[in-house]
Amino acid sequence: MARLDRIYERTAAEVPVALRAESRWLLGLISQDTHAETIRTGMRRYTDERIAELLTELEAMQLVKSKADSADHDLDFTGSLSLAALSAAHNAR
Repeated sequence: MARLDRIYERTAAEVPVALRAESRWLLGLISQDTHAETIRTGMRRYTDERIAELLTELEAMQLVKSKADSADHDLDFTGSLSLAALSAAHNAR
C-alpha cells in the first residue's frame, strides 16, 4: 500500500477513459513533486487508507511514480529554519 510520506509525480502515461472519477480527481491534484500531504488536503473527505489505496492503484497503472520524502520537501520549513541565518540576512540589508 502507498505510504503518505512520499513525493508523487505524474508520468507521461495516457489516462484510461474508464478511470474512476475519484482516481481522476486524485490524479488532478498531482503535478511534479507533489507531497502526499498536499494530496490529503485536496481529498480531505477521504480516509488516509482510501487515499493510499488510490495512490497504489495509480502507481500500479504507472500513471504516477513516487519517491521518498526528503528534507528538500519540508512543508512547514521548520527543518531548515535558522533564526540566526534569518537575522543575519535581515541585518545584511
